[in-house]
Amino acid sequence: MKKRMISFASLGLVCATFFLSCETKDQAAEEQLDVALETPAKIISNAKAATLFQNDQHTRLSQIGKANTSFKDKAIHFDLETLENYINRLETVATSKNIPITGASFVFGADANGKRTVFLMPSTRNADLDYQESFTIENGQFLTFKHVDSSLKPQNSSQNDENLVFSTNGFLSFNEATSLFNNYQNQYIQPFAKKVTKDYYTKAVWYSLDEFKGYINYLKKQSDKHHIAITGVDVFFGVYDIDASLELKSNAQTIFLTASTQKQTIVNVTGKSLQSLSKQDFFAKDSKETNESLTFNEGHLSPPPPRG
Repeated sequence: MKKRMISFASLGLVCATFFLSCETKDQAAEEQLDVALETPAKIISNAKAATLFQNDQHTRLSQIGKANTSFKDKAIHFDLETLENYINRLETVATSKNIPITGASFVFGADANGKRTVFLMPSTRNADLDYQESFTIENGQFLTFKHVDSSLKPQNSSQNDENLVFSTNGFLSFNEATSLFNNYQNQYIQPFAKKVTKDYYTKAVWYSLDEFKGYINYLKKQSDKHHIAITGVDVFFGVYDIDASLELKSNAQTIFLTASTQKQTIVNVTGKSLQSLSKQDFFAKDSKETNESLTFNEGHLSPPPPRG
């Protein structure tokens, strides 16, 4: 009888171990699935981020006499909470004014001293030209901000009464945004166009509202999970490789986003800084590794190339 009891007990232990093992495996699989679902599709590896950053230095700044631009002047900082509030505001405006806001574009600009910047504008799809066109509203008037134009004309009267154009220095009027946009054309696109002929030159990068929200939520979760004080998003100009497989993105200007603390720009959950990464031999690293990355890219470049 004792032997039979021992046998049943042993069988019970085997079964318990089996089911616990299955449960552990299922739990691990679920956790991996959760991580995969929570990681935005446009998160890129640190190697890609460093490549974009260095390409910008070598193929743009160095080519137009701005090779001495400091790292500090390359970082365009947005407060994380303020950025989240701005995206939420666009959703509110879309509902209250019945405007089909599809997302927001980082529009390229430069100040009077030639320092590059970006500012955010809501976008709606231009069906005729087949691209995401930025706009703002002033004095009840809907004003488009056409990236397809080489320069924009200021309005006779302009004020940021709706607060739809968001910059690192607060909200801008249409005319203030126009001035930055035209400065970028004169100081960055025209000098480069004299050396490299392209069908079009990037003037903005678009993301959907869901992509913005997904990235912000991702940074907040990574901040809590890894005990990193992420307080903002830093935007950097980048340039894609000269690669025929990239088609229209080959040698194209873009921007990429990554996290920042109060002290520095960081590109992964270990707190690695972009500045230190770009100085190292990052090419040997696995370019597909994104599990620890905090960097966001692959936005839609604007304007589109001219139709043939």
